[in-house]
Amino acid sequence: MASKFKERWRERFGREHPDVEPGLLRIFRWYVAIRLGLGLLAWWSVSSGQDPENPRFPEGGVFLFGILAILLFWPWAQQKLGKWFLPLALVLATLGPIVESTQNIMGRLDAGMSPNDALTDYWLPFFLLWVPLLMIAWQYRYRAVVIWAVATTMIDAGAAIPPLENAGADVTILSALVLARGVLWAFVGFFVVKLVGGQKEARASLADYADTREALATSRERNRLARELHDTLAHSLSATAVQLEAVKALWDSDPDKAKEMLDQSLAAARGGLGEARRAIQALRAAPLEERGLLGALDELGATVEARSSISVATYLDKQVGALDPQLEQAVYRIADEALTNVVRHSGASEAQLSLASRNGKVELQVRDNGAGFDSSEAAPDGHVGLQGMR
Repeated sequence: MASKFKERWRERFGREHPDVEPGLLRIFRWYVAIRLGLGLLAWWSVSSGQDPENPRFPEGGVFLFGILAILLFWPWAQQKLGKWFLPLALVLATLGPIVESTQNIMGRLDAGMSPNDALTDYWLPFFLLWVPLLMIAWQYRYRAVVIWAVATTMIDAGAAIPPLENAGADVTILSALVLARGVLWAFVGFFVVKLVGGQKEARASLADYADTREALATSRERNRLARELHDTLAHSLSATAVQLEAVKALWDSDPDKAKEMLDQSLAAARGGLGEARRAIQALRAAPLEERGLLGALDELGATVEARSSISVATYLDKQVGALDPQLEQAVYRIADEALTNVVRHSGASEAQLSLASRNGKVELQVRDNGAGFDSSEAAPDGHVGLQGMR
Protein backbone atom coordinates (compact mmCIF):
# COMPACT_ATOMS: atom_id res chain seq x y z
CA MET A 1 0.00 0.00 0.00
CA ALA A 2 2.79 2.40 0.91
CA SER A 3 4.63 1.69 -2.31
CA LYS A 4 1.48 2.29 -4.36
CA PHE A 5 0.86 5.59 -2.57
CA LYS A 6 4.45 6.64 -3.17
CA GLU A 7 4.16 5.68 -6.82
CA ARG A 8 0.94 7.66 -7.26
CA TRP A 9 2.45 10.66 -5.47
CA ARG A 10 5.44 10.65 -7.80
CA GLU A 11 3.23 10.25 -10.82
CA ARG A 12 0.99 13.18 -9.91
CA PHE A 13 3.29 15.59 -8.09
CA GLY A 14 6.82 14.45 -8.94
CA ARG A 15 6.80 15.19 -12.65
CA GLU A 16 9.57 17.18 -14.19
CA HIS A 17 8.90 20.17 -16.42
CA PRO A 18 10.28 19.91 -19.98
CA ASP A 19 11.81 23.40 -19.78
CA VAL A 20 13.49 22.84 -16.40
CA GLU A 21 16.79 21.10 -15.69
CA PRO A 22 16.28 17.54 -14.37
CA GLY A 23 16.18 17.40 -10.57
CA LEU A 24 15.68 21.15 -10.11
CA LEU A 25 11.95 21.01 -9.36
CA ARG A 26 12.34 18.23 -6.83
CA ILE A 27 14.77 20.33 -4.76
CA PHE A 28 12.57 23.41 -5.22
CA ARG A 29 9.49 21.54 -3.98
CA TRP A 30 11.27 20.33 -0.86
CA TYR A 31 12.46 23.85 -0.07
CA VAL A 32 9.01 25.39 -0.53
CA ALA A 33 7.30 22.67 1.52
CA ILE A 34 9.72 23.12 4.44
CA ARG A 35 9.59 26.93 4.25
CA LEU A 36 5.80 26.96 4.10
CA GLY A 37 5.61 24.60 7.07
CA LEU A 38 7.92 26.82 9.14
CA GLY A 39 5.92 29.89 8.12
CA LEU A 40 2.65 28.30 9.21
CA LEU A 41 4.27 27.30 12.49
CA ALA A 42 5.42 30.90 13.05
CA TRP A 43 1.92 32.17 12.19
CA TRP A 44 0.39 29.79 14.72
CA SER A 45 2.92 30.93 17.33
CA VAL A 46 1.99 34.58 16.72
CA SER A 47 -1.74 33.84 16.77
CA SER A 48 -1.47 32.01 20.09
CA GLY A 49 0.50 34.90 21.63
CA GLN A 50 3.44 32.77 22.74
CA ASP A 51 6.07 35.52 22.26
CA PRO A 52 4.40 38.93 22.78
CA GLU A 53 7.72 40.73 23.35
CA ASN A 54 9.00 39.81 19.90
CA PRO A 55 6.08 40.34 17.49
CA ARG A 56 6.32 38.72 14.07
CA PHE A 57 4.24 39.19 10.96
CA PRO A 58 4.63 36.12 8.72
CA GLU A 59 1.29 36.51 6.89
CA GLY A 60 2.69 37.95 3.67
CA GLY A 61 5.43 35.36 3.34
CA VAL A 62 3.03 32.50 4.09
CA PHE A 63 0.59 33.79 1.48
CA LEU A 64 3.22 34.02 -1.27
CA PHE A 65 4.75 30.65 -0.43
CA GLY A 66 1.26 29.14 -0.40
CA ILE A 67 0.74 30.34 -3.98
CA LEU A 68 4.19 29.04 -4.85
CA ALA A 69 3.34 25.62 -3.41
CA ILE A 70 0.22 25.46 -5.58
CA LEU A 71 2.28 26.24 -8.67
CA LEU A 72 4.89 23.61 -7.86
CA PHE A 73 2.56 20.79 -6.84
CA TRP A 74 -0.33 21.33 -9.26
CA PRO A 75 0.44 19.94 -12.74
CA TRP A 76 -2.44 21.88 -14.31
CA ALA A 77 -0.83 25.22 -13.35
CA GLN A 78 2.48 24.13 -14.83
CA GLN A 79 0.85 23.11 -18.11
CA LYS A 80 -1.08 26.38 -18.42
CA LEU A 81 1.89 28.61 -17.62
CA GLY A 82 4.28 26.73 -19.90
CA LYS A 83 7.69 28.38 -20.14
CA TRP A 84 6.62 31.13 -17.71
CA PHE A 85 6.08 28.61 -14.93
CA LEU A 86 9.61 28.63 -13.50
CA PRO A 87 10.23 32.42 -13.78
CA LEU A 88 6.97 33.09 -11.92
CA ALA A 89 7.88 30.53 -9.26
CA LEU A 90 11.30 32.14 -8.78
CA VAL A 91 9.74 35.60 -8.48
CA LEU A 92 7.43 34.33 -5.72
CA ALA A 93 10.34 32.59 -3.97
CA THR A 94 12.26 35.89 -4.09
CA LEU A 95 9.43 38.15 -2.92
CA GLY A 96 8.34 35.87 -0.07
CA PRO A 97 11.31 36.48 2.28
CA ILE A 98 11.51 40.19 1.37
CA VAL A 99 7.80 40.75 2.08
CA GLU A 100 7.98 38.90 5.39
CA SER A 101 11.11 40.79 6.48
CA THR A 102 9.60 44.15 5.51
CA GLN A 103 6.36 43.35 7.36
CA ASN A 104 8.36 42.48 10.47
CA ILE A 105 10.26 45.79 10.32
CA MET A 106 7.18 47.94 9.73
CA GLY A 107 5.06 46.06 12.25
CA ARG A 108 7.64 46.37 14.99
CA LEU A 109 8.21 50.05 14.29
CA ASP A 110 4.44 50.62 14.48
CA ALA A 111 4.46 48.75 17.80
CA GLY A 112 6.94 51.31 19.19
CA MET A 113 10.08 49.21 18.99
CA SER A 114 13.45 50.78 18.20
CA PRO A 115 14.98 50.44 14.71
CA ASN A 116 17.62 48.05 16.06
CA ASP A 117 14.96 45.80 17.58
CA ALA A 118 12.93 46.01 14.38
CA LEU A 119 15.90 44.59 12.46
CA THR A 120 16.09 41.46 14.62
CA ASP A 121 15.01 39.12 11.79
CA TYR A 122 16.58 41.02 8.92
CA TRP A 123 18.96 38.10 8.36
CA LEU A 124 15.97 36.15 6.97
CA PRO A 125 16.22 37.34 3.33
CA PHE A 126 20.00 36.91 3.29
CA PHE A 127 19.75 33.15 3.87
CA LEU A 128 16.46 32.34 2.16
CA LEU A 129 17.28 34.24 -1.03
CA TRP A 130 20.24 31.97 -1.68
CA VAL A 131 17.79 29.31 -2.83
CA PRO A 132 16.28 31.24 -5.78
CA LEU A 133 19.77 32.54 -6.61
CA LEU A 134 21.13 29.00 -6.97
CA MET A 135 18.04 27.95 -8.91
CA ILE A 136 18.50 30.79 -11.40
CA ALA A 137 22.22 30.08 -11.75
CA TRP A 138 21.41 26.40 -12.31
CA GLN A 139 18.75 27.00 -14.94
CA TYR A 140 19.71 30.22 -16.76
CA ARG A 141 22.68 32.22 -18.02
CA TYR A 142 24.75 34.61 -15.93
CA ARG A 143 22.85 37.61 -17.31
CA ALA A 144 19.74 36.35 -15.50
CA VAL A 145 21.76 36.09 -12.28
CA VAL A 146 22.92 39.70 -12.58
CA ILE A 147 19.40 40.94 -13.33
CA TRP A 148 18.07 39.03 -10.34
CA ALA A 149 20.81 40.31 -7.99
CA VAL A 150 20.28 43.95 -9.02
CA ALA A 151 16.47 43.75 -8.90
CA THR A 152 16.44 41.94 -5.54
CA THR A 153 18.86 44.43 -4.00
CA MET A 154 16.78 47.39 -5.19
CA ILE A 155 13.48 45.86 -4.02
CA ASP A 156 14.86 44.88 -0.62
CA ALA A 157 16.51 48.27 -0.06
CA GLY A 158 13.46 50.16 -1.28
CA ALA A 159 11.18 48.20 1.05
CA ALA A 160 13.27 48.11 4.23
CA ILE A 161 15.29 51.35 4.32
CA PRO A 162 12.55 54.06 4.03
CA PRO A 163 10.62 52.94 7.17
CA LEU A 164 13.85 52.91 9.16
CA GLU A 165 14.79 56.38 7.89
CA ASN A 166 11.38 57.69 8.91
CA ALA A 167 12.01 56.24 12.37
CA GLY A 168 15.22 58.30 12.63
CA ALA A 169 17.69 55.45 12.12
CA ASP A 170 21.08 55.86 10.45
CA VAL A 171 20.83 53.50 7.48
CA THR A 172 24.31 54.09 6.05
CA ILE A 173 25.72 50.80 7.30
CA LEU A 174 22.54 48.95 6.39
CA SER A 175 22.62 50.35 2.85
CA ALA A 176 26.25 49.28 2.47
CA LEU A 177 25.41 45.79 3.71
CA VAL A 178 22.51 45.48 1.26
CA LEU A 179 24.74 46.58 -1.61
CA ALA A 180 27.54 44.21 -0.54
CA ARG A 181 25.03 41.39 -0.36
CA GLY A 182 23.96 42.05 -3.95
CA VAL A 183 27.58 42.04 -5.12
CA LEU A 184 28.19 38.78 -3.25
CA TRP A 185 25.17 37.18 -4.93
CA ALA A 186 26.43 38.19 -8.37
CA PHE A 187 29.92 36.92 -7.54
CA VAL A 188 28.76 33.52 -6.27
CA GLY A 189 26.25 33.21 -9.10
CA PHE A 190 29.05 33.60 -11.63
CA PHE A 191 30.90 30.56 -10.29
CA VAL A 192 27.72 28.50 -10.02
CA VAL A 193 26.86 29.25 -13.66
CA LYS A 194 30.37 28.21 -14.71
CA LEU A 195 30.21 24.98 -12.71
CA VAL A 196 26.76 24.07 -14.01
CA GLY A 197 27.80 24.92 -17.57
CA GLY A 198 30.80 22.62 -17.28
CA GLN A 199 28.59 19.87 -15.91
CA LYS A 200 26.13 20.24 -18.79
CA GLU A 201 28.93 20.13 -21.35
CA ALA A 202 30.43 17.04 -19.73
CA ARG A 203 27.05 15.34 -19.64
CA ALA A 204 26.40 16.18 -23.29
CA SER A 205 29.86 14.93 -24.28
CA LEU A 206 29.30 11.71 -22.36
CA ALA A 207 25.94 11.18 -24.07
CA ASP A 208 27.50 11.85 -27.49
CA TYR A 209 30.33 9.46 -26.69
CA ALA A 210 27.86 6.75 -25.65
CA ASP A 211 25.79 7.28 -28.81
CA THR A 212 28.93 7.15 -30.94
CA ARG A 213 30.07 3.92 -29.33
CA GLU A 214 26.64 2.42 -29.79
CA ALA A 215 26.51 3.47 -33.44
CA LEU A 216 30.03 2.13 -34.01
CA ALA A 217 29.17 -1.19 -32.39
CA THR A 218 26.02 -1.44 -34.51
CA SER A 219 27.99 -0.67 -37.67
CA ARG A 220 30.63 -3.27 -36.85
CA GLU A 221 27.96 -5.88 -36.15
CA ARG A 222 26.23 -5.13 -39.43
CA ASN A 223 29.49 -5.45 -41.33
CA ARG A 224 30.23 -8.74 -39.60
CA LEU A 225 26.79 -10.11 -40.47
CA ALA A 226 27.14 -8.87 -44.05
CA ARG A 227 30.44 -10.73 -44.41
CA GLU A 228 28.98 -13.84 -42.82
CA LEU A 229 25.93 -13.79 -45.09
CA HIS A 230 28.13 -13.23 -48.13
CA ASP A 231 30.51 -16.06 -47.21
CA THR A 232 27.78 -18.58 -46.38
CA LEU A 233 24.25 -17.83 -47.49
CA ALA A 234 25.08 -15.98 -50.71
CA HIS A 235 27.59 -18.66 -51.68
CA SER A 236 25.15 -21.52 -51.08
CA LEU A 237 22.34 -19.76 -52.94
CA SER A 238 24.54 -18.99 -55.94
CA ALA A 239 25.71 -22.64 -56.03
CA THR A 240 22.11 -23.82 -55.83
CA ALA A 241 21.13 -21.54 -58.70
CA VAL A 242 23.95 -22.93 -60.89
CA GLN A 243 22.97 -26.51 -60.09
CA LEU A 244 19.32 -25.86 -60.87
CA GLU A 245 20.32 -24.41 -64.24
CA ALA A 246 22.27 -27.61 -64.93
CA VAL A 247 19.30 -29.72 -63.84
CA LYS A 248 17.10 -27.83 -66.27
CA ALA A 249 19.57 -28.45 -69.10
CA LEU A 250 19.95 -32.20 -68.34
CA TRP A 251 16.34 -32.99 -67.46
CA ASP A 252 15.43 -34.35 -70.89
CA SER A 253 18.79 -35.70 -72.09
CA ASP A 254 20.06 -37.32 -68.85
CA PRO A 255 17.26 -37.67 -66.26
CA ASP A 256 19.37 -39.72 -63.82
CA LYS A 257 22.14 -37.13 -63.75
CA ALA A 258 19.52 -34.37 -63.45
CA LYS A 259 17.91 -36.09 -60.43
CA GLU A 260 21.33 -36.53 -58.82
CA MET A 261 22.08 -32.84 -59.26
CA LEU A 262 18.60 -31.98 -58.00
CA ASP A 263 19.34 -33.90 -54.79
CA GLN A 264 22.57 -31.94 -54.48
CA SER A 265 20.65 -28.70 -54.97
CA LEU A 266 18.18 -29.69 -52.25
CA ALA A 267 21.05 -30.45 -49.88
CA ALA A 268 22.67 -27.11 -50.70
CA ALA A 269 19.34 -25.34 -50.13
CA ARG A 270 18.92 -27.02 -46.75
CA GLY A 271 22.46 -26.04 -45.85
CA GLY A 272 21.77 -22.47 -46.89
CA LEU A 273 18.60 -22.49 -44.81
CA GLY A 274 20.61 -23.57 -41.79
CA GLU A 275 23.12 -20.79 -42.41
CA ALA A 276 20.26 -18.30 -42.70
CA ARG A 277 18.85 -19.45 -39.38
CA ARG A 278 22.24 -19.07 -37.71
CA ALA A 279 22.61 -15.58 -39.20
CA ILE A 280 19.17 -14.58 -37.94
CA GLN A 281 20.05 -15.99 -34.53
CA ALA A 282 23.11 -13.74 -34.52
CA LEU A 283 20.80 -10.75 -34.83
CA ARG A 284 19.27 -11.62 -31.49
CA ALA A 285 20.31 -9.26 -28.69
CA ALA A 286 23.58 -10.40 -27.14
CA PRO A 287 22.49 -9.61 -23.54
CA LEU A 288 19.62 -12.07 -23.92
CA GLU A 289 22.04 -14.81 -24.90
CA GLU A 290 24.43 -14.05 -22.06
CA ARG A 291 22.11 -13.10 -19.18
CA GLY A 292 18.58 -14.12 -20.05
CA LEU A 293 15.63 -11.73 -20.16
CA LEU A 294 15.70 -10.58 -16.51
CA GLY A 295 19.45 -10.05 -16.48
CA ALA A 296 19.35 -8.27 -19.83
CA LEU A 297 16.63 -5.87 -18.63
CA ASP A 298 18.54 -5.16 -15.42
CA GLU A 299 21.68 -4.44 -17.44
CA LEU A 300 19.65 -2.23 -19.80
CA GLY A 301 18.41 -0.08 -16.90
CA ALA A 302 21.93 0.27 -15.51
CA THR A 303 23.29 1.21 -18.94
CA VAL A 304 20.66 3.92 -19.49
CA GLU A 305 21.29 5.33 -16.00
CA ALA A 306 25.06 5.40 -16.59
CA ARG A 307 24.87 7.29 -19.88
CA SER A 308 22.17 9.82 -18.90
CA SER A 309 21.06 11.95 -15.95
CA ILE A 310 18.02 9.72 -15.34
CA SER A 311 17.82 7.41 -12.34
CA VAL A 312 16.39 4.07 -13.53
CA ALA A 313 14.85 1.67 -11.02
CA THR A 314 14.20 -1.91 -12.19
CA TYR A 315 11.51 -4.13 -10.68
CA LEU A 316 11.76 -7.61 -12.22
CA ASP A 317 9.49 -10.45 -11.15
CA LYS A 318 11.57 -13.61 -10.78
CA GLN A 319 8.42 -15.65 -11.37
CA VAL A 320 8.68 -14.73 -15.04
CA GLY A 321 10.14 -17.93 -16.42
CA ALA A 322 11.66 -18.75 -19.76
CA LEU A 323 9.64 -17.32 -22.62
CA ASP A 324 9.56 -17.96 -26.32
CA PRO A 325 12.81 -16.54 -27.80
CA GLN A 326 10.90 -14.26 -30.17
CA LEU A 327 8.78 -12.97 -27.28
CA GLU A 328 11.88 -12.31 -25.17
CA GLN A 329 13.39 -10.45 -28.10
CA ALA A 330 10.23 -8.33 -28.49
CA VAL A 331 10.07 -7.52 -24.76
CA TYR A 332 13.72 -6.49 -24.67
CA ARG A 333 13.49 -4.34 -27.80
CA ILE A 334 10.33 -2.60 -26.55
CA ALA A 335 11.98 -1.83 -23.20
CA ASP A 336 15.08 -0.54 -24.99
CA GLU A 337 13.06 1.71 -27.30
CA ALA A 338 10.85 2.98 -24.46
CA LEU A 339 13.84 3.95 -22.30
CA THR A 340 15.44 5.60 -25.33
CA ASN A 341 12.30 7.73 -25.70
CA VAL A 342 12.46 8.61 -21.99
CA VAL A 343 16.04 9.85 -22.37
CA ARG A 344 15.43 11.79 -25.59
CA HIS A 345 11.94 13.24 -25.16
CA SER A 346 10.59 13.17 -21.59
CA GLY A 347 12.88 15.51 -19.64
CA ALA A 348 12.50 13.12 -16.70
CA SER A 349 14.85 12.62 -13.76
CA GLU A 350 13.50 9.22 -12.71
CA ALA A 351 12.25 6.18 -14.61
CA GLN A 352 10.94 2.76 -13.66
CA LEU A 353 11.32 -0.47 -15.64
CA SER A 354 9.18 -3.34 -14.38
CA LEU A 355 8.40 -6.83 -15.66
CA ALA A 356 5.76 -8.96 -13.97
CA SER A 357 3.73 -12.11 -14.55
CA ARG A 358 0.00 -11.59 -14.01
CA ASN A 359 -2.77 -14.06 -14.78
CA GLY A 360 -0.62 -16.03 -17.15
CA LYS A 361 0.50 -12.92 -19.04
CA VAL A 362 3.75 -10.99 -19.06
CA GLU A 363 3.39 -7.27 -18.34
CA LEU A 364 6.15 -4.79 -19.17
CA GLN A 365 5.91 -1.22 -17.82
CA VAL A 366 8.22 1.71 -18.45
CA ARG A 367 7.25 4.81 -16.48
CA ASP A 368 8.88 8.17 -15.82
CA ASN A 369 8.18 11.46 -14.07
CA GLY A 370 8.73 13.59 -17.15
CA ALA A 371 6.43 15.36 -19.59
CA GLY A 372 4.07 13.07 -21.45
CA PHE A 373 2.22 13.46 -24.73
CA ASP A 374 -0.98 12.36 -26.40
CA SER A 375 -0.24 9.05 -28.14
CA SER A 376 -2.97 9.75 -30.70
CA GLU A 377 -0.99 12.81 -31.84
CA ALA A 378 2.32 10.96 -32.17
CA ALA A 379 4.08 11.25 -35.49
CA PRO A 380 2.99 8.40 -37.80
CA ASP A 381 6.51 8.03 -39.17
CA GLY A 382 7.72 6.62 -35.87
CA HIS A 383 9.84 9.48 -34.58
CA VAL A 384 9.21 8.38 -31.00
CA GLY A 385 9.50 4.67 -31.70
CA LEU A 386 5.83 3.80 -31.18
CA GLN A 387 5.40 2.14 -34.55
CA GLY A 388 8.31 -0.19 -33.92
CA MET A 389 6.99 -1.14 -30.48
CA ARG A 390 3.56 -1.91 -31.88
